[in-house]
Amino acid sequence: MAFDFSDLTLTDADIVAEGGERWIYCSELYPSFVFKKQKPPQSRDLKNNFKGNSMKMFPSLADRIVRKEYKAYVDCCLSTNRNLEDIPVSRLYGFAQSSIGIVQVAEKVSLDGKSLGPTLASIYRDGRLTEGRLKLLNEFVQLLLDWEMPTNDISAANIVLGMRGGQEKFLAVDGFGDIHVVPVRTYFQKSRKHQLRYRMTKVARSLGIHFDPERFVFGLSDLV
Repeated sequence: MAFDFSDLTLTDADIVAEGGERWIYCSELYPSFVFKKQKPPQSRDLKNNFKGNSMKMFPSLADRIVRKEYKAYVDCCLSTNRNLEDIPVSRLYGFAQSSIGIVQVAEKVSLDGKSLGPTLASIYRDGRLTEGRLKLLNEFVQLLLDWEMPTNDISAANIVLGMRGGQEKFLAVDGFGDIHVVPVRTYFQKSRKHQLRYRMTKVARSLGIHFDPERFVFGLSDLV
């Protein structure tokens, strides 16, 4: 499928979401997509540690997470015969020239086809984490395992509920990819599972719910 973004104007568009690495924009002309603009190093809250200091010294490292994200996505798409609609992350569509420079093009995860879908954090905060949605969350975690998707910083703030294929699904919109210097999560299932177990345990702790690290299952009580 080809997309023509030749008239992509984002100069006056609102930033609809923001992460540590990118600003997220939407366009009324292209309601199915979000557009991610890389923040320059001086606009990031860089800590005084190895990662932060390295990025200050070598600005090209600012794009490293994007490269790793795309590699993980492409690897997963090419190494499986599964339906692409089941991939547990927002679909990536490359890059486009816009009025604010080069932007990443990604699937808009939305329940109504217009606004961004709610995050897992907001769903739980608003008391909307039903048993049915808990089941969807556990299906999401299992798909991350089944698709062998390496993760690095998935949290309750970047797991988003949206519609895909006529069904509600939780999808990761950020935090996937193997950012290790030695890409052990790319090649070793044990390393991928260890990182996912660590991240999902943190998600459960941040929400105050239970996570069984052996079965990779969330529950609203200890009776999982």
